[in-house]
Amino acid sequence: MKRDSIPDVESPHSPTRHGNAGGFKTTTDLMRDPIGPPLDYSFLEIRAIEELREVLPRTGYRKQPPELVEDEQGQQAPNPIYADWVKAPQEDLQTNAIKLGNNYLTALPPVFNIIMREVLEKPRNLSWIDLSFNQLEEVPAVLAAYVKLSVIYLHANRIRKLSSASALAELPNLRSLTLHGNPCEQTKNYKMLVYGMFKQIKSLDFSTITVIDREKTASFYARYLKIKEERKSNKD
Repeated sequence: MKRDSIPDVESPHSPTRHGNAGGFKTTTDLMRDPIGPPLDYSFLEIRAIEELREVLPRTGYRKQPPELVEDEQGQQAPNPIYADWVKAPQEDLQTNAIKLGNNYLTALPPVFNIIMREVLEKPRNLSWIDLSFNQLEEVPAVLAAYVKLSVIYLHANRIRKLSSASALAELPNLRSLTLHGNPCEQTKNYKMLVYGMFKQIKSLDFSTITVIDREKTASFYARYLKIKEERKSNKD
């Protein structure tokens, strides 16, 4: 697969994608919580999530970085990104999306939570994340803590075990998920397994999940779980 970005099917800063249970914001909501552009860290050759402390996003407004940081000798030194940091044009501008695609990330360890607190004013409002075209070997379980996530792009990575996606199956607001371009896409009955695992999503791999898809999945996934449980019992 070509290493390039796929057009945003669901825009991370489209105001109609966030808000109430119906997925749409009222004019009053928009005036109260204006949505800013995503933090764009794509194409920056990032290999570890901690590197977000050392680089500024290509676009978007990150939280103000500290003026001083600790150097290798443990001494306080000027933060090299502080001088170039750009303040958001208004105080209440919400940044709820982050682009990390087209980098070299192999995993998202628990320190991801700390980094999100450092770059986002309200990290728990994170609703859109692009991790496509990296080198992730598993679906990042750390994302399960971000219950407002509605869009997660994980295509074109190195994820082999489809079962690792189950860590995110309970995200209540998840509507769009991508996993294509990973080895796990070759799993037999791949789509129906994902449909069964993620009953809340409306789109998989940029394709809408239809009523017929859901009807076919219901009986298949029930049989799958029954067989899985029987095999587990036999091993015990």
